[in-house]
Amino acid sequence: MKNIFCAAVFAVLVIIIIIGTPLQADEFEYPYYLIDSYNSDSECWTGIDQYGTFPSTVKPYEYLVGAPPSVEESAVTLSTNSWVELLFHGVLYDGPGLDLFISEMDPVGEQALIFLTDGDEQEYLLAFAQIPDTQGHLPTILGFDLAGLVLPFEPRAVRIVGLNLKGNSPGFDLSFVNARIFQDNNAKATYPYPPDKAENVPIDAVLDWFPGNNSPKHNVYFGNDISCIYPGAHTINNPIQPQNENSFDPNTLEMGKTYYWRIDEVNESDSNDIVTGTAWSFTTTNRLLIDDFESYNTDDPFENNWILEDGSYISLITNPSYVHSCRNSMEVDYYYSKTRNTLVSHTFESPQDWTAAGAKTIELFFYGYKYNDTECNMYISLNDGNNEINFMYNDINDIRNEQWQLWRIDLQSMGYYSENMNQIDMTHIESISFGMEIDLNKTSSYGYGTIFFDDITLYPSRCLPGNKQEADFNGDCIVDFKDFSELAYNWLESGYKIYQVQEPNNAPIFWYKFDNNLVDSSGNANGEFKEYVLDFVPGVYGQAINFNTLESSVKVDSVYQIISEISEGITIAFWQKSEESSYKRDTLFCSEYYYEEYENKNDPAISVNLGCWNGTGIYNWDCGTNTPYDRRLSGKHRYKKEWAGQWNHWAFTKDLETGAMQVFLNGVLINSRTDSSKVISAFDSFTIGSGWYGDYDGLMDDFRLYNYALSQPEIAYVATNGTGIFDLPLMTPSDLHPDNIIDFNDLMILANHWLGNSLYPGD
Repeated sequence: MKNIFCAAVFAVLVIIIIIGTPLQADEFEYPYYLIDSYNSDSECWTGIDQYGTFPSTVKPYEYLVGAPPSVEESAVTLSTNSWVELLFHGVLYDGPGLDLFISEMDPVGEQALIFLTDGDEQEYLLAFAQIPDTQGHLPTILGFDLAGLVLPFEPRAVRIVGLNLKGNSPGFDLSFVNARIFQDNNAKATYPYPPDKAENVPIDAVLDWFPGNNSPKHNVYFGNDISCIYPGAHTINNPIQPQNENSFDPNTLEMGKTYYWRIDEVNESDSNDIVTGTAWSFTTTNRLLIDDFESYNTDDPFENNWILEDGSYISLITNPSYVHSCRNSMEVDYYYSKTRNTLVSHTFESPQDWTAAGAKTIELFFYGYKYNDTECNMYISLNDGNNEINFMYNDINDIRNEQWQLWRIDLQSMGYYSENMNQIDMTHIESISFGMEIDLNKTSSYGYGTIFFDDITLYPSRCLPGNKQEADFNGDCIVDFKDFSELAYNWLESGYKIYQVQEPNNAPIFWYKFDNNLVDSSGNANGEFKEYVLDFVPGVYGQAINFNTLESSVKVDSVYQIISEISEGITIAFWQKSEESSYKRDTLFCSEYYYEEYENKNDPAISVNLGCWNGTGIYNWDCGTNTPYDRRLSGKHRYKKEWAGQWNHWAFTKDLETGAMQVFLNGVLINSRTDSSKVISAFDSFTIGSGWYGDYDGLMDDFRLYNYALSQPEIAYVATNGTGIFDLPLMTPSDLHPDNIIDFNDLMILANHWLGNSLYPGD
């Protein structure tokens, strides 16, 4: 098993395993929002549906937000390193008995980490969950007592991370999370839905909130510009304000837009007595799914949704060779002749208003067959109940390609795509159809073949990867003041730097050059491969080690005596190069945690993590005792290049006399704190290349650990073999004129692109 216990902190908990469903008091609730999730296998989540069928395509926000579809059947499967984070309408707290329940289906020894979080970046490892191996089907309920737990933040969310692939549905089968919560007495409105700064919010979202001090009257401010909630702004017009309901339906929102809102509480007996609310915002999803063919089941079969009006045959396909994403696609066996063509139609339950949603394009994927007959036309048809319009595919020979191909249709350019110039009402789309018809300009009298369709989606105008302009630093397809500000931030920055150096006062206590071996050049403790033998490749100095295999790492044992003598401080330094982390956050160094053998000792809690679970934005330097919040230094990368794609030198220091922690990147201090816990507990072993947050995927060279906090000149000496010269590519995208310095040459290029707009399709 991986080093899942490194840097772990365990509350004093009572964990009870219950077979069946616990009784829950009124103050318990299911989560009301999925903050974020990550699936280490793919974008398609697999689990158990409400009928007990595995594998089924499931959506975490449908299965884990609110009551589950089935307490005794449904679940979302968390494979190794997959996780979900769920938000509650209040603060989790300790009451009589158990306070948190987590249900796992089909118990066969699955494991998971359970975190409490503030819904943002603060976290606390509550427990390591081990499901018993009962081989049964009834859910296993883990119950947690939060008595005695003291945190420096209010826990409002729970994050569950899967750790293994046991079971017939391999992974931790999370059925539900249920927690005891309370809401603060607050004069302001609180607990908004969508939560503040939420992303990917559905366009049909209805806003709601908890009234301040149970206020019965509310003024709603709402709009797609922040000025709509400034002091002096006007409330919404409909319904008339103030309103009694603590909810507001803005009707259809536009895709990919940021909206701002505020709720002021109004005294029922004095309308001039108003408590001004907090400014909130959210961003809607940038896509509207028409059909991905994943949601069909016994209650809503495929055959009731897609109708073959003419042709040969259609069906729902589960063969992964013919599926673009997830588990299903639609097979269309077509036939055409001078008297008969193929038409497959889907009628919406209610007419669709695509203009209100801001839809500008339809995208779908199709997969062909090399023997398909091609003397025909393929088209998509939209119908508003009175008129229809056909969008023709421009190269019919593509239906012979046995690969998934993107078909993108610009809804604003109907004349270009359409052979039928009748305009249709985009506010009232009743149906969408696929058609295959004979091309009367060809000689054939008939033909047939097979095509697979998947992932039919609407999009607004958006920034396609291939459209990005040279000076578009933030990737929004518009060159404006945001990009100018980025260039100004990096003005005169150079990749070539010379720093003052000083040779370290002490030699490293561990030093791994990784020159085709795991020898410790300090002579204290050689490393050994854990799980797999790794490759050595050219590095910064000599060779480097390549962590290119899942769960690959280097283990160093029997270091307790050396670590226990550390009294001044610690420095961990190394060169590193990697691409995007497949697990979102990589652990590059981690002390071991032996919970069973050393349960009376403090948690050693030392680790270095680059990247993060929500992208590539966070690094963590953990060094101290048994609580994460008093010994962690976290920061955000400004650019992905700061940790990925090129060689970088990192140094992490802690001074035990002052409690100061520092992070250096390529010789430059980028983050620090001065109030950290001053203690480092001894530990018996450590791992390089793996740990609590997952495995490191990339190269490492010249790993050193010192028994004191090195200064900046000493770090520059270590990184450059005493020269102080860093000659590295700039980590900023602002180097438009590629000379490794940001100056007037780059400014001139930005000026030439000023206000350029490359959104597709243009507004």
